[in-house]
Amino acid sequence: MTHALHRLLQGPGLPARHWRPEEVVRLVVGVLLAVAASGIAAELALRATGLGSGPDATFWRLMLGLLGLQAPGMAMVHLFLRSHGHGWASGLGLRPGLVPAAWGAALAVAAVMVTYPLEHGIMELLKAIGRSPEPQASVQFLRKAAPWQQAILGLLAVGPAAVVEEALFRGVLYSAGRDAGHRGWAWLGSSLLFGMAHGHGPTLVPLTLLGLGLAWAYERTGSLFACCVAHAGFNMVGLLVAVLGLGLDERG
Repeated sequence: MTHALHRLLQGPGLPARHWRPEEVVRLVVGVLLAVAASGIAAELALRATGLGSGPDATFWRLMLGLLGLQAPGMAMVHLFLRSHGHGWASGLGLRPGLVPAAWGAALAVAAVMVTYPLEHGIMELLKAIGRSPEPQASVQFLRKAAPWQQAILGLLAVGPAAVVEEALFRGVLYSAGRDAGHRGWAWLGSSLLFGMAHGHGPTLVPLTLLGLGLAWAYERTGSLFACCVAHAGFNMVGLLVAVLGLGLDERG
């Protein structure tokens, strides 16, 4: 089993990154603290301006929540790479190209075909046992949001979110665990953390599977650009599903 897993993950494209463990811990803790601080600051600002209780309160909270991850996440990953003498291209393989783009597009199609039916099945199973799961709050909001709100949230959720999450979960966490000699645990652990980070029970298994596929593609290609294309494509389909109300119950 171990040898089969090694062959599955072994790829010619991803070199050892040699991330320093203390810097990895500092990055993860820093991002978590920054997200928490951004959330508190955003809520205080919304209350001070009255936007937190206005008709567009949900939009402002969602937008500031996305920015609260993406802005500090981008900055901290940049500093992390600089501390190792790398840029985004040399350190993570974030180089545009037709081949990694094709890999990303193919993986996005495969992910949509597997994970969305699986998520639907999990939702139906939970309903069958009387759990009545709610869709994610962002999905419910996007269904009825104004077009300009859908556009802004969609722009943030498709592009920047994919880059930040891929840099953290694949570029840093997976690579650090793999280079420490724990390839299988890094593959599973970084993918599970990726699923858990989205904070929605019914999507935990589908997103963990997506994370496994993204880490595999990163290992095989050495290109974070391929992972970002796949992730962005997956998010784009999710955005369209939310905006069009596909798979959502009408709740009045």
